[in-house]
Amino acid sequence: MNITSLEMFIDAAKAIFVEIGFLDLEINTTVDENNKYDIIASIGITGEFSGFLIIRSNLQSSMNFINKMLSNIGMEAEETNFGQFHKEAFGEILNQISGRATMLLESNGINSNITPPTILIGNNISISTYDAAETLYKTIEGPFGCFNLLVGIK
Repeated sequence: MNITSLEMFIDAAKAIFVEIGFLDLEINTTVDENNKYDIIASIGITGEFSGFLIIRSNLQSSMNFINKMLSNIGMEAEETNFGQFHKEAFGEILNQISGRATMLLESNGINSNITPPTILIGNNISISTYDAAETLYKTIEGPFGCFNLLVGIK
């Protein structure tokens, strides 16, 4: 596994975001100085290697993203606050990104699979990860706000 393989997860995220309708994205390498978030979604990666993909954000960015996603398919959110539907949609975004990444990895000869997503919501929450052999932090910013992505593989 090399950094190019880790970048496939970022490529997958960008592709999913563009499909949802966020064409104006800024993707930057970041250092995780703010390790406190309002929502964290994680998914495990299995197969030829083990690892994780984590998306972290504040609730407003997550709501903006999900509401835009709904708008693009002609729907409106029934909840005015960040509720169960938003939580499940946030997990589904992570599911789509990781599923797309496994397809990209497969096309490069790397057999992998994903676990179901786990979603944590609260005030100033953080998550610890195992020391992966390789990690990649990226920030994705757009009109919705900001998401922090972390992928780790060992």
